[in-house]
Amino acid sequence: MAFTNLFFIFGYLPLTLIGYQFCKNQKIKNIFLLIVSWLFYAWAGLPGFLILLITTLWIFACGKQIDLMDQKQHKKKSWLVGGSIAFLVLILFVYKYLNVWINGLFGLAPLNLIMPLGLSFYIFSAISYLADVAMKKTPVQKNFLDLALYIAFFAKLTMGPISEYREFKNQLENRKLTSANLSQGTLLFFKGLVKKVIFADQLALMFASLQGETSVVGVWLLSLSYTFQLYFDFSGYSDMAIGIGKWFGFEIPKNFDHPYVADSVQNFWRRWHISLSTWFRDYVYIPLGGSRVDKNKFIRNILVVWLLTGIWHGANMTYILWGLYYGVLLLIERFYGKKILERLPHTVRIVLIFFIANFGWVFFFSPTYAEAFRLLGCMFGIAESFVNSQALFGLSQYLGLLLASFVFATPVVDLVQDRIFALWKQKGVVLVSVVYILLFVACIGMLVSSTSQIFLYNAF
Repeated sequence: MAFTNLFFIFGYLPLTLIGYQFCKNQKIKNIFLLIVSWLFYAWAGLPGFLILLITTLWIFACGKQIDLMDQKQHKKKSWLVGGSIAFLVLILFVYKYLNVWINGLFGLAPLNLIMPLGLSFYIFSAISYLADVAMKKTPVQKNFLDLALYIAFFAKLTMGPISEYREFKNQLENRKLTSANLSQGTLLFFKGLVKKVIFADQLALMFASLQGETSVVGVWLLSLSYTFQLYFDFSGYSDMAIGIGKWFGFEIPKNFDHPYVADSVQNFWRRWHISLSTWFRDYVYIPLGGSRVDKNKFIRNILVVWLLTGIWHGANMTYILWGLYYGVLLLIERFYGKKILERLPHTVRIVLIFFIANFGWVFFFSPTYAEAFRLLGCMFGIAESFVNSQALFGLSQYLGLLLASFVFATPVVDLVQDRIFALWKQKGVVLVSVVYILLFVACIGMLVSSTSQIFLYNAF
């Protein structure tokens, strides 16, 4: 059930909020949220729900066993931790990568396996729990229902943000719903819906209209439409998820911070899909030694992290190349590029990093690496023509949308909103609220008149 589903917005969500208010204490509230979260997930299919349940039971049992072992059983504990995490990785491999491998490597017919919704996200949450318990960063959770809610909370289940257990644990036991939570949550939910319906879904139409482009201008428009579609789609979902979390007293971590105004590659990845970058930093990069190693090991650490980041998104060679693309760029920036970047004006740095990201997304949306390189070649002039009728039509239809996307992907809107609050205080709050209500009504009108595009990160 997507967040843009009208039944979700006007049925499931209001009923859940009303039911939550009737729960007398934290324990009952957690049980209620777990039940509605399981129902939310089972809506997509019972086979997927069974995998979610098996995963939760597995980490509950393994976590308790890991916690029982003392320092004298170090070797046995290491095997148990490794084995328990390996089982989770195996689940992810079977459902996400096996079909690609047996078809690509052996030419066999794909198996009849459908990847459960959100598998990549909740498997990473499960791994973080076991790792934190093993490293004594958090006490083991002895209440199965609380652990199940950490994994299954519907606001973050299908597409994140990925919450680390040690951050989520305290909120399971002690959280309060305030008027500030409600107002901030509503604002974020409306903002995310606007990003998705008014921007991402319209940019998806632009992207679809430019498929098969062979001109320089056409391929540039194609890549830019996807660059902004992906941002508004995923950050829109994340805003909605964080907003929903606030309605129930949860603080879900921020996932985006205007990445297209980053002034370095490293800064870009501190702003884009922050929860995934944080996960790889905490559970792969730092355990490998991080940056406190010699040069060769540092290079290895960066390449391993980014190879795995690419593979996390999918088994296609395009994702692997995308991951290595960023790994190599980060190494170049670390050893050679910092001084060069620092000499450039700040605006020039932002534009440069934006186009570096744009080139990277070509690998992301291309079905094959050959197609990705063809499109990149077109962008640099190796094309049938500079511009054609398809590109001109796309430009005439979507130029306004593209320009608006440039503006709304920057902090300008947030800065204007904060300025209104500061200058007009209560009147400013009313004005901004009215604007968002009108935009919400417009979004609902668009959802009623047409079917919203599926969230892009559902595929991951």
